[in-house]
Amino acid sequence: MLSVRLPLVLACTLAALAPASAQAPARITIYIDSYRFAPNPLRLIAGKPVRLEFVNQSGQSHDFTAPQFFAASRILAGNPAGGEVELRGGERATVELVPAAGRYKVHCSHFFHAQLGMRATIIVG
Repeated sequence: MLSVRLPLVLACTLAALAPASAQAPARITIYIDSYRFAPNPLRLIAGKPVRLEFVNQSGQSHDFTAPQFFAASRILAGNPAGGEVELRGGERATVELVPAAGRYKVHCSHFFHAQLGMRATIIVG
């Protein structure tokens, strides 16, 4: 009987001691609409893996441009090429990363979109 319980006890103990990075990352949905990002500001925890799910609710193309944020983060999955996530109308994209502490600016780089309000801040603490 002891020999059956020992592997179970060992497995439970190892699972409890597993590093936080082995756990599923938090998920945050970032909604992109005509001339806004939500949430704004976007608040993240430094060093904690997060899955950013981008949803373009607009019928037109937009991007989430944050080159300093993506350069400072450790990218685990997804491809924010050139520091941006480009989305056609109605499209979704996912980037999984480990953010670095700091304040970062975000904007849509499409012509005149930032001037119309497509700006945000990422706060990683």
